[in-house]
Amino acid sequence: MCRYILTITLLLLGTLQANQKIEIMAEDLSATETTVTAKGNVVVHYDNSVIQSEMAQYDREKHLLTLSGKKVELMGYKGSKIKSDQLSINTESKVVTFKNVFMSDSKDIWVFADKAIKKDENMTFGPSVMSSCDIEGKEWSLYSDSSKYDGKEHYMVMRDVKVKFWDVPLFYTPYLAFSTHRERSSGLLFPSVGYTKSDGAVYEQPIYWAPSRNWDVELRPQFRAKRGEGIYGTVRFADSPYSFGSVRVGYFKDKEDYVAKYDVKNETHYGFEMLYDSSRVLERFVDTPDDLSDGLYINATLLNDIDYIYLQKKPMSHFGAVPLQESRFNYYVNNSDYSAGVYAKYFIDTRLVDNNTTMQILPTIQLHKYLKPILLDDLTYSLDFTMNNYTREEGTTLKIAEFFMPIEYTHSFLDDFVTLSLKEDLYYNKLLYSNEDYAQDDFQYYNNVSRVKLFSDLTKRYDSFVHVIQPSISYNIPGSGNESPVDYDELEDEQKKLYAPGVEKENALFKFSQYLYDEDGKLIFYERLTQFYHPDNDGNEFDDIAHEMQYNVEEWEFYNSFIYSYEFNKIKTMSSAIRWRDDGYGLSLTHSYQRLYSYGENGEVVEQDKNNDVNLNIVYKLTNRVGLVGGFIYDIDEALESQWRLGMTYNRDCWNLSLGFRQDVRPTATASGADSILDNSFSFQLNFVPFGGIGFSSDDMKQYQ
Repeated sequence: MCRYILTITLLLLGTLQANQKIEIMAEDLSATETTVTAKGNVVVHYDNSVIQSEMAQYDREKHLLTLSGKKVELMGYKGSKIKSDQLSINTESKVVTFKNVFMSDSKDIWVFADKAIKKDENMTFGPSVMSSCDIEGKEWSLYSDSSKYDGKEHYMVMRDVKVKFWDVPLFYTPYLAFSTHRERSSGLLFPSVGYTKSDGAVYEQPIYWAPSRNWDVELRPQFRAKRGEGIYGTVRFADSPYSFGSVRVGYFKDKEDYVAKYDVKNETHYGFEMLYDSSRVLERFVDTPDDLSDGLYINATLLNDIDYIYLQKKPMSHFGAVPLQESRFNYYVNNSDYSAGVYAKYFIDTRLVDNNTTMQILPTIQLHKYLKPILLDDLTYSLDFTMNNYTREEGTTLKIAEFFMPIEYTHSFLDDFVTLSLKEDLYYNKLLYSNEDYAQDDFQYYNNVSRVKLFSDLTKRYDSFVHVIQPSISYNIPGSGNESPVDYDELEDEQKKLYAPGVEKENALFKFSQYLYDEDGKLIFYERLTQFYHPDNDGNEFDDIAHEMQYNVEEWEFYNSFIYSYEFNKIKTMSSAIRWRDDGYGLSLTHSYQRLYSYGENGEVVEQDKNNDVNLNIVYKLTNRVGLVGGFIYDIDEALESQWRLGMTYNRDCWNLSLGFRQDVRPTATASGADSILDNSFSFQLNFVPFGGIGFSSDDMKQYQ
């Protein structure tokens, strides 16, 4: 049967703009003075969309196009597909009305409503249900009394929302709004709900504000039933194409009962944090040469105690939740000949009553001249000049100026199999002590070290692997150093605590490294060995020997490193690891060992325990949907577990679930000093793809720890 095409334009209808039209194709077409009727495989082209139906009727007087039948399907609206029992288009007002509508998009999110209205780029739904699961199973779903979708802003607002999991009510909220694409948008984020024995019920409600594409704000007020209330605020920004950063401030106040029960050092916990990373700083202010580059890095933390960090749900990235907090400022600039830098470190020791005796490094100034030849191509030199200011309010302070200049001649022979290096290292240090009264408040030291070195870098290819060896042996002879205006031994003990010349004794150094690579360049095996020999140390000529190796075979890694002391005939440090990785599976077993040895008053060997821990981590993919994770840290010396953890993940196409249990020993600050708390925690997270999810955690610090 032939098909008919009806094109309704401005000339026929007198209602549409000249650049718009409705095109109808059907197997059967009829018309009267007031209506046009199409039947059989009807296809309508309207407003960049294609509509299919069994029947279409256009009312000329009401300017109303109605499509109906068993299958009414609209394709093309924002990349979505819409199916409806009946679809009506007012060609004058451009309002589209749907009855019993089903709408889905490219992300497999679907909405079903008994009615919906589209006006321009916006859609309004009546009572509806939304999900990303299979419509037959509908494992999770959002039910709402009404909702509105802003097509221009890609934003959905739902009211009187019930979250159901297999038709079991899980959560209710009178208002829910979210973006349907990846652009940031302001609003309330999913809250964090939890419970701990010490803090009671915990509720944190993140509030997000995105006024601009290059900065945003997140506020996180929190309530802890047994402990108190507080708020954290974070500003994230990108102030140039080459820089980004974030600033956070926070405050939390403990209840009087909590302070009394746990002997808390501070009843209020507050702080300031900043992260900033930037390159190409100078060129924003002045014209710079092409070979010049620079960078700025700030990582700052100012706080009154460590609980300021532990009370955060999502701490910023610093140097760990440890009692001694460190802040850094680094700026460098360099070109092809020179590099310079200004660096600073500021420490806060939360274990002390105040920070007056904590040593700070404010600042370090460094200038370096890159390696350059002089007179001969094989004769090179470089320069380093460094100034350090070690300061604090109470106690001895120190300023150090250091100069270092290595001059080296290298020559290769035996067809470049062996290289000879003749090197002279020149040192000079100037010290100024202050903030205390000393008989001698300045000291200077200079010395030179002559070094002779033979080394090689050999590579040989075999049938299935490549072997690289790098042996070297050097002999180092210090010159006649000079100490003035007094010998170092004449300085007072407090001065010696801040500086030791580190006078190098005559020694021989042997190094050996070897590497095996497969045909694709993947590392199979490596080994490194370092050994010093001191001819003037009677009975202890051999210094500590250091050895490191790793062997990789398929998914397995075997690693070991140790430092052995000939003087004490004992291992000082050792680290061993066995790791296995596969698709969905993983095993890591590590052992860390460290000891400090010294001599007692009667010449006996004194051993100080540092650490002796075994750490096990397991990831096991039980099925394609179920995964298990677990592990523990066992302190061998104390014969106790300092941490254990166990978790499970379950993944479906449209949702996933994670459960976790753990126990930690974490530090805290009390009125009587530093202490620790045995902390048991439980976490639960249910995510609805692709929206996110709701979670419960008895430990707000689980991510950080």
